[in-house]
Amino acid sequence: MKTAYLTVGAGFVARAFAACPFELLKRSGALTEADLAKFEAVKRDPKAAEVLFQAHKREAAPDPSPAGVIGPIVSGVLDLPYGGGLLNGVLQELTGELQAVDVPTPQIITLEQIPGDDPAHQFQAPGPTDVRGICPTLNALANHGYISRDGITSFAEAANAVQIGYGFDYSLSVFLSALGLLAGGDLVSGLYTIGGADARVPNTIGPAGGLDKHGVFEIDGSITRQDVYFGNNANFLLQRWQEYVNETSQTGGLFNQALNAIDNGYRYDISRETNPDFLAGVAWFLVSHAERVFVYEGLANGTTGIPDYNSVAPFFLNETFPENWYRRGVPFTLAGAMTQAIELFLLNPREIGGNEGLGNFVPLGFFNVTNQTPAELGCFILENLLDVAPDQLAPELYDNFELATGFIKGTKARSFSIFSITTKKKI
Repeated sequence: MKTAYLTVGAGFVARAFAACPFELLKRSGALTEADLAKFEAVKRDPKAAEVLFQAHKREAAPDPSPAGVIGPIVSGVLDLPYGGGLLNGVLQELTGELQAVDVPTPQIITLEQIPGDDPAHQFQAPGPTDVRGICPTLNALANHGYISRDGITSFAEAANAVQIGYGFDYSLSVFLSALGLLAGGDLVSGLYTIGGADARVPNTIGPAGGLDKHGVFEIDGSITRQDVYFGNNANFLLQRWQEYVNETSQTGGLFNQALNAIDNGYRYDISRETNPDFLAGVAWFLVSHAERVFVYEGLANGTTGIPDYNSVAPFFLNETFPENWYRRGVPFTLAGAMTQAIELFLLNPREIGGNEGLGNFVPLGFFNVTNQTPAELGCFILENLLDVAPDQLAPELYDNFELATGFIKGTKARSFSIFSITTKKKI
């Protein structure tokens, strides 16, 4: 009998992958052209999309590889129709229709005071035409000029800024900014807003909705924003923040892993009880845990590594770096972020599913996330990250599908190498 184990840091080897239990979630290659058309017809309704996925379960191939998601791998080399890809750990330039998209550059990360006395990065409150959004960390970067102060950023700029401001490593920063561009930006120019849609971001191949658009970076049950069902999902709610602070009485005043496991479960329970449209699907699983990991790994003062009130509160309340604040000296990696998101979930797990009216929660029958091993959860996270359809490509997906998958292959596919699923005999 065989079982899957999670290996962190392993390379991409096409023949070393065990059958992933979530093969059904691989859109490319898993669905016929007719089925893909049906899928896109219900893409805006996540519950309906999940039902469609269930209808297309299939046996894993005898010799499986990740090619079903990201395209063919030949001798360990990805097919990159628009360039990109990592060479010596650095993303290469994109080509063709994506040639205007600047790529991020690796930054040297050491313990450093941010912003310190650098005159270019002192706090400035946003002006009347400046865009701010749901993410306090991105808002702080804009308020300090690490990304454009108007809130209109780019794939390269945001990834570079996250490295410089918070000490996230190159792979994690590229991964997050690429996901942001796919979720709500203009794929051809590489621009997106850290808030809602804005005329300053081109709509080259469809509407670019920005990061505030519900369903990708903005999800139900967030730390300080209300569910979209109840109205404005972007405004900071002081009451939610105060409840978050009050919960630290259980963790010695710290916004640590234990506190965020408590709060995440609490927010889920409240939304499930009160929001008839509450959805805890793939995006919820990914975002609700990752955003909380970034609180205690990204906002703690690098001199102590302790996520206390003085380190965390200024980001949420004023969207500024605290006084005498240092970024972490050891880069935070994509592997670390994924691993900790899984650990956080397992501390206080909840059912994956959604409400169809109050009191009528419908679990996603194909996958009970509370029963999975860490290895299986790692597989679940990584496959589903690449199943996020670019916001700007609906309903124009058919004409631009290759462009979207080309960008994914060139910028994100190699991130899969941090979690490879290998097989070992169960003892």
